Amino acid sequence: MGTRKPISSDRSISSHKAEDKEYLVTVKHHPMLYLMVRPNGTKSWIYRYKSPTLSKNKRISLGTYPSVSFARACEIWREYEELLSRNIDPKNHREEEKKILLSNTKNSFNYFAWEYFEGLNQTQKQNTLIRKKGRLELICSYIGDEPINEITSPKMLEVLLDIQAQSLNSAGKPTDKAERCAGIASDVFVYAGARGFCSSNPAALIKSQLAKSSYGHRPAITKPKALAKLLRDIETLEGDLNTINSLRLLSILFVRNGDLRRMRWTDIDLDAGRWRLKPLKGEGKENMVRDMVVPLPLQAVAILREQQKINGHTEFVFFSPTAKKHQIISDATANKRLKDLGYKDIHCAHGFRATAKTILQEQLKYPLVLVEMALGHTTKDPNGTAYGRFEYIDDRSEMMQKWADYLDALREGRDTAKFRAHVKDDTDSTAQLKALIAELGEDQVLALLKNKA
Repeated sequence: MGTRKPISSDRSISSHKAEDKEYLVTVKHHPMLYLMVRPNGTKSWIYRYKSPTLSKNKRISLGTYPSVSFARACEIWREYEELLSRNIDPKNHREEEKKILLSNTKNSFNYFAWEYFEGLNQTQKQNTLIRKKGRLELICSYIGDEPINEITSPKMLEVLLDIQAQSLNSAGKPTDKAERCAGIASDVFVYAGARGFCSSNPAALIKSQLAKSSYGHRPAITKPKALAKLLRDIETLEGDLNTINSLRLLSILFVRNGDLRRMRWTDIDLDAGRWRLKPLKGEGKENMVRDMVVPLPLQAVAILREQQKINGHTEFVFFSPTAKKHQIISDATANKRLKDLGYKDIHCAHGFRATAKTILQEQLKYPLVLVEMALGHTTKDPNGTAYGRFEYIDDRSEMMQKWADYLDALREGRDTAKFRAHVKDDTDSTAQLKALIAELGEDQVLALLKNKA
C-alpha cells in the first residue's frame, strides 16, 4: 500500500477507510499527533510522546472523531506540547486534573446538599420533602458546583437577595422563599461542617439581612353570624378526631396552630384548668412572650379529656402514628379540613386569632390588654417591665370562659345578647379600665387602645 496522505482538514479524514488492521495517519504540521483508523471504521485521535520524567514512550487518546473535531484535536496537541516544553508529562497532568475535579465534585455544595436530602427521607413527610427539594434545587442552581468550603457569606447574600427579588407576592412584597432557602442552605453547611468539610456556616447570618416576608393578612371570619356557621360546619366533619378536636380547641383558645399541635400532656393541668407552654414564636421575637399560661375553660377541658381517651398514653395530645418527624398531626391538617368545608381564602387555622381578637373587643368589649395577653403578645407597664405569665390570670380565665360560652351560644343558634356590652357590662368594663389605668398609667392604656387594630 502507498504512503498515506497526512491529514490537514476534516475533509481529508474521509479519504481514510477501514482496513483489515488498524493503522495510524499523521497530521500535517502536528508531530506526534495521529488519527487511528480501526477495522470497524472507528476513528480516534492519538498523541504519542516521550515522557520527560521517565524517558519512555507514552500515548494518550484524545477522543473519537467526529466527537472531537480536527480543530479541537489540534488545540489539545498544542496544550500537550506546551506542557512538554515545561517538562510536565501530559498524561500525568491529565490524571491529576481528573483527581482534582473528582475531589471538587465530592466536596461541592451539590454533593452535600443531596447527601443531606437523602437522610431526610427517614424523618420527613412526602409533601415536606417536595418543598425542601425545590428549595435545594434552587440553591444548587446558583452554587451547586462550588466547593462547599469556598462559599462565603457575601456570596450567599448575593444568591439569596436574587432569590428574594424573584419571589414577590401580588403586592410586590417579598415572600419567605429566600428565608426558607437560607434555612435549608444552613442545614447543608451544618451537615458538611459536622463531617469536617467546611469550618463555617455562611448562610447563618444572612436571614437578618433579608427583607421581612409579607403575605398580607391571613383570611379570618370576624362577624358573629359567619362564625356561627363555621362552628356548625366544623361539627359536621367526620373522620380523625385529632383534627376535629384541634379545630374545636383553636376556636376556643385561639393559640397558634403550631403551639396547639405540640401540646404535651405534661404541660396541662386539667383539674386546675391551666396549660403552660413556651410559644414557638417566643424565641427571637421581641413582641412575643417566651412563656405563657392559657386558662382552659370548661369546654376545652372536656375536649382534652376526650383526647386523653385517644392519646393519653403518648407524649403529645395530638399524637399521630403516621407522622415521621415530630409524631404529631401535620401543620396543614387543620387548614385542609377548613378548605374541605369551603373556607378557602375565607378562614384559616391562624384566623381564629383574628376572630377572637376582633369579637372579644367589638362584641364582648374586653380591654385590649387582656386580649393581647391571651394572644401571647408582650404587654408592658410604663417602666417597660413585661407582665409575667400569671398576671391577670383570674381576669383572663373569666374572659376565656365567657368566650367559650359565647361560641356555644353562636353554634347552637341561641340569643347572645347577654354576652354583649350592656349597662352592667359597661359598669364592669369601666371598673376594669380604671384598674388598668391605675396599674399601667393612662398614657400606656391610651396607646394600647389606639393600636388595637
